[in-house]
Amino acid sequence: MLAVTESGVRKISAMVATQLLKSTLIENIVGFHMDLDPCPMLIVQPKDAAALQFSKERIAPFIKATPALKGLVGSSKTRDAGDTLDYKAFPGGFLGIVGAGSPDNLARRPIRIVLYDEVDKYLPLKEGKPTDIGDERLATFESNSLSVRVCSPTITGESEIEASYVQSDQRRASVACPDCGHRQFLDFFKHVHWDKGKDGKTHRPETARIYCEACSVGWSEGQRLRALNTIRWHQTRSFECCGVLQRPLDAYATAWSTHAVADPVDKVWRWSHSNRHAVYRAKCRECGTDAVSNEHAGFQASKLYSPWQNDSPARIAGKWLAAVDEDGKLTFYNTQLALTYKKHVGKALSADMLLDRRETWAAEVPDGVAVLSVGIDVQDYRVELEIVGWGRDEESWSIAYEVIDGEFNDLRVQAKIDELLQQKRYRADGRPFVVTAGCIDSGGHHTQAVYDFAKARLGRGIWAIKGESARTGQRNPVWPTKRPTSRTKKTFRPVILGVNAAKDQIRSYLNRERPGPGYMHFTTERDSNYFAQLTAETVETKFIGGKGKGGKSYQVWVLPDGRANEAIDCRVYAYAALHGMMHMGFKLNREAEKVGAIATEQPPDETDQPDDDQHDPATLPEPQPSPPAAPPAGPTVSIATASVAKKTLSSMLAGGRR
Repeated sequence: MLAVTESGVRKISAMVATQLLKSTLIENIVGFHMDLDPCPMLIVQPKDAAALQFSKERIAPFIKATPALKGLVGSSKTRDAGDTLDYKAFPGGFLGIVGAGSPDNLARRPIRIVLYDEVDKYLPLKEGKPTDIGDERLATFESNSLSVRVCSPTITGESEIEASYVQSDQRRASVACPDCGHRQFLDFFKHVHWDKGKDGKTHRPETARIYCEACSVGWSEGQRLRALNTIRWHQTRSFECCGVLQRPLDAYATAWSTHAVADPVDKVWRWSHSNRHAVYRAKCRECGTDAVSNEHAGFQASKLYSPWQNDSPARIAGKWLAAVDEDGKLTFYNTQLALTYKKHVGKALSADMLLDRRETWAAEVPDGVAVLSVGIDVQDYRVELEIVGWGRDEESWSIAYEVIDGEFNDLRVQAKIDELLQQKRYRADGRPFVVTAGCIDSGGHHTQAVYDFAKARLGRGIWAIKGESARTGQRNPVWPTKRPTSRTKKTFRPVILGVNAAKDQIRSYLNRERPGPGYMHFTTERDSNYFAQLTAETVETKFIGGKGKGGKSYQVWVLPDGRANEAIDCRVYAYAALHGMMHMGFKLNREAEKVGAIATEQPPDETDQPDDDQHDPATLPEPQPSPPAAPPAGPTVSIATASVAKKTLSSMLAGGRR
């Protein structure tokens, strides 16, 4: 809150974890100005419905429960007009609460303070970004206006709050070690450690604690909460002064690791404080002057700074261990660490690397398989199909890949397909498998023939499908919610698949390097051409409204000219067939248990390391080198490199003012 009254601050960006500070910050700004510095204010939510909900569930109870505010809103004569869900008048000003979807909401009146909530959910308007349009309303109050943005981040390169934070002075919070007093910037991948079981493989997240990087002492939960009362905010943005590029966090790490001083903060920052502000200003090590402007104050904080016991390191560690797939890691980085997540869906993938990891199996169907599905791609003069075996947690095996020459409307081609679909394939223990479900592409020149083929076999789980156009990059569910039925030829329609979402997930699975959930196994029968097709498509970022003109970015899968992609299409269709079965009530893991599919044993330490490419210094706070520190005592594993709560929350909002 002290940044609101800090001299020179005109913009605030808070990129913080979920359920941490954001709504409280907005409420406190509103309450402060209603009571002590009245002016025109505007709260902007992503949509009109969200604005009304925020007004009803947050603002109205907040005003009602605060004696200093309760009598200010509306008046005895005009209470109805002055106190509505979207407009609250008070002496000297008003508060509007609107959605970001209409430029009229943002541009119709002069505003001194605008508060943007959940900015990553805003959609671009024809006139530009809602935040840019809203900020234009501040011109009348140029000398004392304030623009505030709050949100948990989303995807790297697409997050509005990330882009805003990067442009700020990039403040991060330090806390003092309860044991040695050393100040440190808490990082989950650096400071949190936990025990393993006697087998060296089983993780015990309930033992997780924060360990001081200087003295290696672990903090109890009570000590963590008390440490939060020592919070102070530091400008950490890199700057150039006296001809030298300087990185405050790097300079601090070097200072404390090379000097016998527990807290050499004054070597890097100057403590600036009064009853209206409190911040460590970054200073030039050559001339000692303040080197980073505070006009745009940015704040970043993970759940390690949360005053709630539900956000203890043990709970956070448990969530990290449970984040086994791309979506799980995205959620973890965004909601727990307050960091964007760099998706791997468009990551360059070497076909040769996949070729090198081919396997030889003891039988046609490996022991981990629980069910078979098929994906069928129909070309003008041939049909290609892949039969895929699925195991626990969508681990998969490429069982067969066939190319059948001829047009699809040739009954001999259809008979060959039928033969492959009904062929029994055996696991090493003698259990037979046949294809349980499949998807066949109907988007080519044999549409009616495909409809007829699928309609006759709908009872066997063979569905005619078509990929959604998804020209603006939308990610609809892989399988739609409406259940397909057998219809007349006139009314028969294909199932529309969410191909973008399917390709995202398959590329994520391809990037997995260890057998287990989602891992894709390939037999030695697959050749280099197969892998070239499987990896042919790339992700391309495009913009609605133009790049650099307030446009909204989105991503689509693109096939480069001259490349073939039948293999990835077949895999997408086989994956969609599995999801079609699940939509009908099929439980993959339950089936795996029923048929005795053997789960792949997880290699040790799989979850010990964060993804190397997530901490990108170009888009995130400056990286802090890991200074030498003794490891915590005991058999711990390091993942590398409510009165107390209310009091701590107040300390955080005050920037460490005690």
